[in-house]
Amino acid sequence: MRSNLKKSASSYVTATTENRIKVCTFGGLTVYRNEVPVRIDWESRKARLLFCCLLVTYDQWVHRQKVIEALWPECSTGSGEKNFKTTLSRLRKSITGSGCITPVLTQGEAIRLNYLSISLDSSEFRNNATQGIKRLVRGDTKSARKLLEAAQDLYRGVFLPEEPHNKFIADARAELSEIHASVINALEKSYLLDGNTDALEMFSFLVPPSLGEQV
Repeated sequence: MRSNLKKSASSYVTATTENRIKVCTFGGLTVYRNEVPVRIDWESRKARLLFCCLLVTYDQWVHRQKVIEALWPECSTGSGEKNFKTTLSRLRKSITGSGCITPVLTQGEAIRLNYLSISLDSSEFRNNATQGIKRLVRGDTKSARKLLEAAQDLYRGVFLPEEPHNKFIADARAELSEIHASVINALEKSYLLDGNTDALEMFSFLVPPSLGEQV
């Protein structure tokens, strides 16, 4: 049974590579296809919230119960399962309208977004930031700065500010804000090492956004 599930998930991934959409989360949720903004006609408010929660885990499998607890924390187990199935169906209908044929994959009790069909700015930001900081620590200032500047360019505001009350999303927002602060500190260090005073002066104005001001 397990092997059949794995085959099914793999085939879905392959089938959707030509229907890729780009999702931007910093400063607000925006979806693009071929670099053109796409309007998503969400089937329900919860369908959009489910999508946002799956953006948090993105390329990682997450147990459906964790998602249910994030969306319906006060529901009984039976009600939560029913709500989840209905909302997942509505999410799939909403996203397929943008041209992304298989946006969500399931495997047993696990769920995740189809990352070969959906690119995500926050994932790219995290990867660039992590690799940039590591290279700076190793003394590879030039390549570190390139990665850190790419991360800084992606961070256009806090993560999904239109969802201020969901704890699952809020925790991710706080973590990404902390990473952004680390990116700024690392860039300042790289410019200081190179004696780039102009860049240092510019970065003195780049204070990480306050969550209270953005949300």
